[in-house]
Amino acid sequence: MNPEDLPLRDIHLPEAIGWWPLAPGWWVIMLVMLAGILLLVWLWRRQKRGEQALELALHELEYLRRQYGRDGSTLVRELSVLLRRVAISQYGRKQVAGFTGSAWVDFLNQKAGKPLFKGNLQVFLTEMPYRPESDAETGAFVSATREWIRLQKGKSHV
Repeated sequence: MNPEDLPLRDIHLPEAIGWWPLAPGWWVIMLVMLAGILLLVWLWRRQKRGEQALELALHELEYLRRQYGRDGSTLVRELSVLLRRVAISQYGRKQVAGFTGSAWVDFLNQKAGKPLFKGNLQVFLTEMPYRPESDAETGAFVSATREWIRLQKGKSHV
C-alpha cells in the first residue's frame, strides 16, 4: 500500500480556551473579594463615625468648661453625663448603663488603661453630681475627662 494513497490529514489542535465565560471558581473568588471589600469599607466608616462622635464629645467638653467654668457642681454634673453618654455610644447601653459608684469608676479606669479617676476625681464621679453646691476645683476633673475621651480613639466599639 502506498502511503500517499492513505486518507490522512494533518494534526489539528483544538482552539485555545477563551477566558470568557469565567469558570465558576472565579465567580466565587470575585464574590468573596467583593464581600471582603464591602466589609472593610463598612468597618472603616463605622470607625470614622465613632471618631467623629469622640471629636464632638471633646468639643462639647470645651463648651461645658466655658459655659459652667465658675459653677463647679453644675460642671461636674454635666461632665458626668457627658462621660456616660460617650461610654454608652462607644461600648453599648447593655455594657455601660448598669454601672454606678465605684463600679462606674473602675469601668472608666479599665477602658482608659490607667487609673485616671482616683482619689478626689473618684469623688467627683460618685458623689459630687448629687451634692447641691460645691466650690471644688474642677480643672483636674476636666483634664481627666478630656484624656479619657481621647484614649477611646482606636478602641473597639459596639
